[in-house]
Amino acid sequence: MMNLRKKLKLGKSFLESKLHPLPIWVHLWVTDKCNLSCDYCYVVDNKSPNPSTGEVKSWVAHAEDLGSAIVAFMGGEPTLRSDLPEIIASADSKSMITYVTTNGKLLTYQKIEELARAGLDVLELSLDGYDSVNGSRKTLDGDETLIESLEQARSRHGMRFKIHQVLTSSTLEETTKLLELSKRRGVSISFGLVYNHSPDENRNNHRLREILSQLLQKKADGAPIINPAQYFADAIASLDQPVRIDCDVGLYMVQVATDGDVYVCSKLQTKKPVKFLDITRDYFKEDRHGTRQLLEQCADKCLSACAYTSSFFRRHPLSLISTYQGL
Repeated sequence: MMNLRKKLKLGKSFLESKLHPLPIWVHLWVTDKCNLSCDYCYVVDNKSPNPSTGEVKSWVAHAEDLGSAIVAFMGGEPTLRSDLPEIIASADSKSMITYVTTNGKLLTYQKIEELARAGLDVLELSLDGYDSVNGSRKTLDGDETLIESLEQARSRHGMRFKIHQVLTSSTLEETTKLLELSKRRGVSISFGLVYNHSPDENRNNHRLREILSQLLQKKADGAPIINPAQYFADAIASLDQPVRIDCDVGLYMVQVATDGDVYVCSKLQTKKPVKFLDITRDYFKEDRHGTRQLLEQCADKCLSACAYTSSFFRRHPLSLISTYQGL
């Protein structure tokens, strides 16, 4: 639950970031393993070792030293780790806002309770569909029991949750169903675009344009869609011409791989020759990440929802608080 201490830490981080760059957000990859294998996902090496509990806790402590206010635990599938509640509790004890992205397939009632009691602020449930999707098992299979359990955890412990759908050619027909679920149950939802080049790309782009236009209109009509409206406008424009987003990675956001190295960015999945624990605040003040040069070479069709939305929230911090309250 985002208490006053967490809000004050968030405010302090935002204010300091106005003077010089610092990592308001830190994303920690706590595992490269996953219990699923989705067609579009880059997680294919499930044999790589997990960082130890102590290592992840040391990353959390270092993130606080760097001025971070929000820590997200990523994967792979983070709930594969039995020590995830302990790791979350270590961040919660430092008044950091905690966030976990999960496919939800391992979320039993007991696990949800453990995460909530550990101090998890936001759980992002990554769903590709409501019913079934080719090449993915990240769906509810038409069963809303998990949503009900998360609603109960929100009521009892204040743990917020949201749905996230990755937009690919195989998931587009489920978007309307997830929007209906979002509206019916009052659950916030976000979307992330992943380009999927195929022999039917022109037809897929036509359908994608329709869906993006629908999402833009639904957002305008008051649907609980977290993405900024401009995200969908830029995504539509990207179907016709290159679009570069103003990404905060390396300046106001840092992403740490399971071996403790710093990712250049989550899309490229390449790493900087530096360990996270060796980074000081000067790394961000002096842009040693090379963010400005990176953006000049960045993919014309990235549209990373994570990078886009966090950059938007940094520029509009009050929107972050109001979005959280609406979860």
